[in-house]
Amino acid sequence: MTLKVGLDYLPAVCHAPGIGRYARELVRALVRLEEPPELALFELGWGARRVGGEALGLDGARVRRLRGRIPRRAIELWCRLARSGADHLLGGVDLFHRVRPHHPPLAEAPEVLPIPELPPAGCAADDALGAAARRAAGVIVFCRDYGERVVERYGVDPGRVHRVPVGCDHWERDLAGPPPDRGSAPPELLVLGAVRADRTPLTVLAGFERLLAAGVRARLHFAGRAGDAGAALTAALARSTAARSVEWTRHPRERDLPRLVAGAAALVHLAEDEGTPVTPLEALRLGTAVVASPLPAFREALGEASADDVLWLSTPGNGPQSDAADGLAAALARTLQVTDVEGPRRSRRRLAAPFTWAANARKTLDVWQHIRTRTGGPG
Repeated sequence: MTLKVGLDYLPAVCHAPGIGRYARELVRALVRLEEPPELALFELGWGARRVGGEALGLDGARVRRLRGRIPRRAIELWCRLARSGADHLLGGVDLFHRVRPHHPPLAEAPEVLPIPELPPAGCAADDALGAAARRAAGVIVFCRDYGERVVERYGVDPGRVHRVPVGCDHWERDLAGPPPDRGSAPPELLVLGAVRADRTPLTVLAGFERLLAAGVRARLHFAGRAGDAGAALTAALARSTAARSVEWTRHPRERDLPRLVAGAAALVHLAEDEGTPVTPLEALRLGTAVVASPLPAFREALGEASADDVLWLSTPGNGPQSDAADGLAAALARTLQVTDVEGPRRSRRRLAAPFTWAANARKTLDVWQHIRTRTGGPG
């Protein structure tokens, strides 16, 4: 009997990056499997629909989409009063795959909860995520470290935690033509994602200043909205000696990102904690070198990388500390020496090659089948 799965799909059509991309690419890959499950996509909600058409990859796919612009509170109130949930509204499903921990409400279907990031321990969001993880029939993580932390922090049965490889081939698919030729322009160092303190943007800027002071030609490009460190970075740029060589795209368009990453000399991705290696993998898939923090999720996926492909850099704190900034400047100088060498570019692509959305979809389907069997459904 074909497995019928409900899936929270509203983020896929409302948000280009993050959980939106995850939901979108998972479904896109699932409908292309030789024996796909029966998918029912829950799209009730108030968000602006910013992604559609070819970007969804659903043309010709046999999926049911329940769509409508209804406020979240109205959905939750109706479900509570009617003792119903998204699973009932979808006509009944064998299980429901969440993207957000607590919405939409469910009536009875077993739920699967992916956890790509963890909030700070002990905060209200952490308590709420722990409750959702313990309630779920299955938890999906994208690295071994997060699997262990979910068990230890939330008391989840290890048998209900499933590790699934992340996909990273979306930008390679969407890249129109070869990477841009920068000609005689200085090589570009790219920082992706929201400008947040846990990504140490001030240390990145200080390291870049030291790189230029050493006589190396380069440009630095931040591509991401202003997060909690946006004001600090703005102030630092106002007094920076490297300001003329720094660009900040505060609202990057999804369609521009493939060429932006493919044309960069290196991706600089420093962070305190992440549960998925997707960002460095996206760059490597396009042949771009990476300078990254040695996080467990990154090392698990890329531990065999050579220094020509990935340079690991620990960066304590978010500021122009001399040791961290000097170390970053040295790493960037080393990376720029091999950025356009074809051998390393091929090696980077090989590193990322196993991490496809097709592999993610197949493993996710295996998890769903396992949960249906364990919870007593037919299969």
